[in-house]
Amino acid sequence: MNITTEQLREVYAISTFAKELDERVQQLLKAGTINTTWFSWRGSELLGAVVGKSMRPDDYMVAYYRDGMSQMAKGFPARKLFAEALGKVTGSQKGKSGWVHSVDLESGVVMNSGVVGGQLPIAAGWALSSVLRGDDKVTVCNFGDGAANEGAFHEALTLASLWNLPIVYVCHNNLYAEHTAFSKTSPVEHVADRASAYNIPSTVIDGDNVPALWDEMTTAITRARTGGGPTLIEAMTYRLRGHTRYDTMGYIAKGEVASKIENDPVPRFRAWLIEQGHATESELKELDEQGVQGVEDAWEFADKSAYPSPEDLYSDVFAPEG
Repeated sequence: MNITTEQLREVYAISTFAKELDERVQQLLKAGTINTTWFSWRGSELLGAVVGKSMRPDDYMVAYYRDGMSQMAKGFPARKLFAEALGKVTGSQKGKSGWVHSVDLESGVVMNSGVVGGQLPIAAGWALSSVLRGDDKVTVCNFGDGAANEGAFHEALTLASLWNLPIVYVCHNNLYAEHTAFSKTSPVEHVADRASAYNIPSTVIDGDNVPALWDEMTTAITRARTGGGPTLIEAMTYRLRGHTRYDTMGYIAKGEVASKIENDPVPRFRAWLIEQGHATESELKELDEQGVQGVEDAWEFADKSAYPSPEDLYSDVFAPEG
């Protein structure tokens, strides 16, 4: 295990914060207090935290619409993320893009795609830019299992392999693409099984196993940074909420979701940290309280922020003349 106690605690802090943030958004949506497009990441908090924290601060992250926890772990301020979700002028794109297209260049989150699989070839472009500049940065591209059936997946991995790009593709396989089980749409058991067709090394990992996932991520990032080319990591996880807030999850076998909720990875990881001597109950309780307060701070900031004015409608849209 090459992850330190400090890093384990950081992963927990981000995960518990992300869990609280998603819970708060769900409450606000149900109460009618806010109205926004929101794709819950509940169940994948540990996976996202490890992906973001295992990267170097100046590395590039290409995100997708369900991995806000990865983006925040990379350094994307929760205030800017929440404000963008609510369409406020203090958001990362001044409220013009919404949650599914949030970008924060300061933290290295260079793209967030609302188009399934749309980020895959663009991530290859970011990795190519590192080659051309010789800047030694690695691109990490997150995507869901549903995106693996898009043509963009084939195009991106083909180029990444041919050009030996410094990129790590991370599939967040939560077993369901919108309302369809992965097993019904794939002729192979794992997305990682497809990597051999592109001569790309791959692995399947339990996305809730923090030490093991950390090892896989850091190994793949080091390989990419030192000229070893791309890697495909398939991190197995589970979606504890529906595709959208209106999704009743009626397509899932009775009792499956309930059993997964009982085995929620965040409290399970919390117990493991105490059992293994990486933290005490009081230390984790303090992190829990910080997470709740951090969510409250982000919500208050976003709630009190103004909406863009009508005069802003065409700003940042057209390049200035001359």
